[in-house]
Amino acid sequence: MAMSSAKKTWKDIKPVLSGFSSPQLLGLVQDLYRLNAENVSFMHARFLSDGTKKDHLTPYMARIQRAISPKQPWKQDIKLAEGRKAISEFKKANGNIRDTLTLMIYFVKCGNDFTLEFGDIDEGFYDSLSSMFSSVAQTLMKQQDQELFAEFLPSLEAEIDRVDDQIGWGYPDELSEYLADLKDAFE
Repeated sequence: MAMSSAKKTWKDIKPVLSGFSSPQLLGLVQDLYRLNAENVSFMHARFLSDGTKKDHLTPYMARIQRAISPKQPWKQDIKLAEGRKAISEFKKANGNIRDTLTLMIYFVKCGNDFTLEFGDIDEGFYDSLSSMFSSVAQTLMKQQDQELFAEFLPSLEAEIDRVDDQIGWGYPDELSEYLADLKDAFE
């Protein structure tokens, strides 16, 4: 009997799940929950975030920190894509704009922590941090929410202050330009 080489998709799974009873679906979700830490984080972010506590951000922040600012960089490479993936997965799980912005700024903060401790890195590293900072600014401009802008402005300014005159590659200047554009949008 030949096996089908067609790629299986959601369309193949959906009709199977449609026939499940509630207890069967709960059992499946429980199995997925127990499968790995990413599923646990996803479900906590999706179902247990109430907007006041930020506990649901902790596993994503830990992943970002490990990826971008490892404690022992001589034993572990910097994995900027892994830090971005943590943010993307949170956004899919929860989508809360404040929490997503918090993680995005944390990405930049972790990168700044790393470079301030270990010195200049390379252009790709700073390009990634600048890109994330730019994404924060663009997201805030798109939201056009004065309260949201006021909430995150101090964190953005603090990150620029931390690296100004400390880092090369034109990195602080680029962040300052993004921040100036953002401030102009809210004047």
